[in-house]
Parts: sequence; C-alpha cells; structure tokens
Amino acid sequence: MGSELPLVIEGGLADGWSVLDAGCGTGHTLIGLARAYPNVRFVGLEPCDASREIAQRLARRHGVGNVEFIDGAISGAALDDRFEFIYSYGVVHHLPDPRAGLQWLGDHLADDGLLHVWLYNAIGEAQRMRDRELVRLMGAHEDAAGLDVVRALGLSLSLDAYGMPGAWAGTALDQAEQDVFDADAYLNPVVHTLRFGDLPRLLDGAADWVAADRIYGPHGAPYLDLAGAGGFPAQGPELLRPEGLFRDPELRARIGELDNLDRLRAVELLQQPTGFRALAGRGDALERCTRRIAGNLLTRTTHRD
Repeated sequence: MGSELPLVIEGGLADGWSVLDAGCGTGHTLIGLARAYPNVRFVGLEPCDASREIAQRLARRHGVGNVEFIDGAISGAALDDRFEFIYSYGVVHHLPDPRAGLQWLGDHLADDGLLHVWLYNAIGEAQRMRDRELVRLMGAHEDAAGLDVVRALGLSLSLDAYGMPGAWAGTALDQAEQDVFDADAYLNPVVHTLRFGDLPRLLDGAADWVAADRIYGPHGAPYLDLAGAGGFPAQGPELLRPEGLFRDPELRARIGELDNLDRLRAVELLQQPTGFRALAGRGDALERCTRRIAGNLLTRTTHRD
C-alpha cells in the first residue's frame, strides 16, 4: 500500500500527518504504512480484541513505534483527534448504516483531510448476494455448521474475483484461510453493496468532493483515468480509460461526451467490478492529490462545520 499512495496523493503521506486506519484488523496494511512513513503518526481503530492483539504483536515484531491502537469501532469510538488522512478498506459496507459510518469518518477529517475507502460494488457482487440469500434461507449462521451449508451448496470464493494484486494473485489459499474467507463472504450478517453513484449522497455533509480511484474484479484492478491525465511510469500499473473499453469510434466518441459519473456507470456495467476505491476530501485537499485523481472528480458536495 505504501507504494500506491503516491498514485493518489502527490508525494505520498507528508511528515507530521496523523493517519487513521478505521478498522485495521490484524494490522498488516497499517504496519506496512507505518514502516514506510516513520515520521507519520498512525492510529489503528479495531473493535475485535483478537485482531487488535495480532496487530500489536506485529508492531512489536517490526519495532514500529509510530502506531497506537484504540479499542473501538466506526460510529462508536469517542476520538478527539482529527486526521489528515483516513482510510477504511472493506469495513464500511459491513456497517448497519454505511452513511452514518461515512459521516462519522468525515467528522474526524482535518480541515484539508482526505478519506480513502474500499467498498463492495453492487454490479459485480450481484451473484454473491444471491448466494448469500440462499445460504441464509437454508438457516446458516456464523458458525462451523453455517460453513457446512456453504460447502454443501458448492460455494467457494476465489480472491481472483477481486483482482487481488501482489502475493495473493494466482495463489491458492489453504483450507483454513479459505474457510475464513468464505465465512466472511457468505455468513457475515451485514453486507451492503454500492456503486460510485451512491457516494455523493452518502458523503453529503461529510466531505466537499468525491473522486474515483480504482476498480477491482475478475478483469484485474486497474486505476481509473477518466480525464486522460496519465502520469504513470511506462511499466507502471494498469490505467483504465472509459474510451478504451470500446473499439467502435462512434461509441468511443459517445462515452467521451458523458460526464465523469455517467462514464463510471458505463465502466461498472461493462467491467462488473466486485469492489472499488474512492477518495473524498475537505477544504483544499484536492490540491494534495495527483492530476489523475483531480481528473476523476465525480461531484462536489457540501459539509457541515
């Protein structure tokens, strides 16, 4: 993740910033960032004791001293701090009320703060949502018996469905890892799926603007480049421009005439992503971002003081 942030924020995280990982889990992303940015203060928010203890052990193992951990959850923790950068990956869609969670995150942004979120996409996750409904109908719950129902139905989810980069790509999970992954995929009691177009409404009152970043799915995990800003090295990660999804010149011209939000609607319908990443911010935060992110602006919202 440390190498990805300069693709979103010019120069990556700045010395002296405070950063919140909202739902840090076992801390692998958090500790990796803390090691990459030793002059940045990190806070890991995590309600699960077992996960938080693993993260604390990981921090000690790597001798990381710029991280603190807080026992708490989004919307429930009483945090006095405000942060220049908040990220929450794979958490908000498990909240009973995603809008309330995003509003809480927005409340903890500094005046020029940035919020980075990873969410399930409603287009690519449609089949899994139907499978989850069938699992629940068969009486399965979050226990070993529930996983037996998942197996009896022949369900198993591959990380390839999320275009996972790096060490996960193309590798097989062992059975214990697969059980954890499938339990989350099919037995987690709360899952909301969303689309880019939902974000302006969900973040209204919490941020000044929303921009697209990246999609994830069976086709890979390309970064979105709606305005053709480029700026990536020749051998860098994949960039996706909506016009590139069509061979027909007339269709390429037609999608080029759409605004960014409608162009993203076309991308979602064509690529059927299972997940997506977006950025929101307050004040002058957009000036901290790369030209690509500025070109991916979806809408300007309002925020309460």
